[in-house]
Amino acid sequence: MTWVLVMFMPGVASLLVTVCFLSACASPLGDTEAELALEDIAAGQGQSRLKQQTPEPTHIGVSYQIKGRHYRADLYRSPSLSRAGIVLVPGVVPAGKDDLRLVLLAKTLARLRFTVLVPDIEGLRRYQVGHRDVEAVADAFRYLSARPALVPQGRVGIAGFSYGAGPVLLASLQPDILQQVSFILTMGGYHDLHKLVTYFTTGHYHDEASGQSHYRTANPYASWIFALSNAELLERPEDRVWLREKVMAMVDSGDVSSLASVPVLASDTQALLELLNNREPERVPALIRQLSPRIRTELAAINPAIHDLSGLQAQVILLHGRSDDIIPYTESIALAERLPPDKVQLFLIEGVAHVDIRLQGEDIPKLVEAMALLLDQRSPQQRIK
Repeated sequence: MTWVLVMFMPGVASLLVTVCFLSACASPLGDTEAELALEDIAAGQGQSRLKQQTPEPTHIGVSYQIKGRHYRADLYRSPSLSRAGIVLVPGVVPAGKDDLRLVLLAKTLARLRFTVLVPDIEGLRRYQVGHRDVEAVADAFRYLSARPALVPQGRVGIAGFSYGAGPVLLASLQPDILQQVSFILTMGGYHDLHKLVTYFTTGHYHDEASGQSHYRTANPYASWIFALSNAELLERPEDRVWLREKVMAMVDSGDVSSLASVPVLASDTQALLELLNNREPERVPALIRQLSPRIRTELAAINPAIHDLSGLQAQVILLHGRSDDIIPYTESIALAERLPPDKVQLFLIEGVAHVDIRLQGEDIPKLVEAMALLLDQRSPQQRIK
């Protein structure tokens, strides 16, 4: 079974920063393989017991082509026999596959005898997410799973963090790989993109399980990424340039003010700005309907809520922080409710707010259990001692 692990910033930061707090907020970890893995991630470039017990992974650049689509990637492997494969898709950061946190995670997984493929996805390096990510995830899966020399046992799975959860779930529904996907992992993921838009524009979200509505000031990061992704879909080139420059200035400065509307902008740009500036949750559905057909089509392409997820054959692990200020934890609860009950496990972490981590004591066993479940997806060979 090949593993495909898809990571989007700030999801990568969530996982790595979470683990980096382990040594500061908990007693020393034990010597199970899952605990050694978490300890190694927390150590970063420093020494760890896992590093002492395993050989240094190799790292090479590769290129591949799927149906005329060309990709470049980095491949990490242990000198020992691989027990599974993982594709780590870089997050929405300029460094892409070269982001140090992603590189260190790839090396940890390689030490655990995963073959790790980290593809270069240009759109994500330009602060953009969209339907092409679903295709890129599926293509990375196809490439690695078709190479028994890289993945001798042929184990296959998909995982995603933050925005990556949508492309992960939708890629796993592709007919040619549906039966091959045996495991899905998401952290801080989403189910309904329209409800996510409601949250990051208005701060309001709804817990379907309890029937209660909540409010929290949303992190502006989500709005910035949403605006940048949709800037490419605007009709007029001058509007695209204006919006990109405006949002990038906000990203660089940390400005959380609203995007001011300009009278000379085209109607599709005005509609997008009206949605981004809206603070009334009841208006969101109508404002989404007013978006241009191109933007609505793109939203539908990465919205798991409009797809039937009951056909997934994989075992699914969902992790989410209750204090997440970018994607509310209720989205993972909704995902769990849409999946076959015998195929999903949900872990709600108290001390995680996406990238702001204040772990509670009860969080550590949950993280260890989740890591153990991940490691159990490898082929049943002798474990590292």
